[in-house]
Amino acid sequence: MNKPGLSQTRFFSVLIHILIWAAFIFIPLLFMETYEGRQRFMIFGWSMLLFMAGYFYLNYLVLIPRFLLKKKLFNYVIFLVAGLLIISGLNVFYSTIIHQFFIPNIHHHNPLHYSLMTIYPAILAFGLSTGIRITDEWFKNERQKKEMENEKLTSELAFLKSQVNPHFLFNILNNICSLARKKSDDTENAIIKLSQLMRYMLFESKDEKVSLEKEVEYLQNYIELQRMRISGKVQINFTVEGPVGQLMIEPMLLIPFVENAFKHGISYIGDSGIDIIMKVTNKELNFSVENSIIRRGNETIPSETGVGLKNVLRRLELLYPGRHEISINDHDLKYKVLLKINF
Repeated sequence: MNKPGLSQTRFFSVLIHILIWAAFIFIPLLFMETYEGRQRFMIFGWSMLLFMAGYFYLNYLVLIPRFLLKKKLFNYVIFLVAGLLIISGLNVFYSTIIHQFFIPNIHHHNPLHYSLMTIYPAILAFGLSTGIRITDEWFKNERQKKEMENEKLTSELAFLKSQVNPHFLFNILNNICSLARKKSDDTENAIIKLSQLMRYMLFESKDEKVSLEKEVEYLQNYIELQRMRISGKVQINFTVEGPVGQLMIEPMLLIPFVENAFKHGISYIGDSGIDIIMKVTNKELNFSVENSIIRRGNETIPSETGVGLKNVLRRLELLYPGRHEISINDHDLKYKVLLKINF
């Protein structure tokens, strides 16, 4: 099935060709002062242009795509020369017939002269048709290359996005399972929160972009769900500043940073905390997530590992090349991610 704009592009291309040939035919008449000159041009000049156009499109539509682009140079040269001889012969035949039967009173040249007169327009037609067709092919190849790059980008983003959802879902189910084991009264509420998250993941996250306000609501639901399973000793702060309803963002882009903080920054025996701050100013998003670094024995849990975080870093590279900054630091038993996106 043709693309919507393809037929329109072809129409304008054909129209441009028609206008150019019309200019070749009619403009010379404006500079001819004598009636005899105009008469001769109308009889022989138009025929010359007709043969020139025939040679142009023979090379442009047939010889170049069938032979030159397929690197069959020998066949290309043979048919090119054969086409020139045929067109030259037709011009000689036409000129001879016109002189003998229609305008015998006008001086005419010998057949060799008409044959040589065909060569120069044919060379011009050959040069123009070859140059235009090769340029068209170059632009076509560049356009196809760009489309392939875009398709590859879209496929990669879809793959990364599909990896985030199951990974996130597994963690949530583990949280609800933990509440169920404790026979917590929050289990029912947790299931309701999960249904809200799933609705967002299954329906709204299919869109290319969503309102930043919806993404914030999604993060709030996730945080509330996490609060149900953790100790009251864990300090969780989520601050939002600025007009979040005025910006659009790719769905599920921020959750891996928050999920990573809950996965590696929570302690059930000691003090720990998570601080999440979102600021929106002048179409710029500043997002920071800071969490405690929890040690197991002598080993520090590497907060930067995990499928979700690796995927979101890759998505940022693809979606906002040169328009985002991210820094990840761990010091003083704190792990902090700073993300800035210029929309």
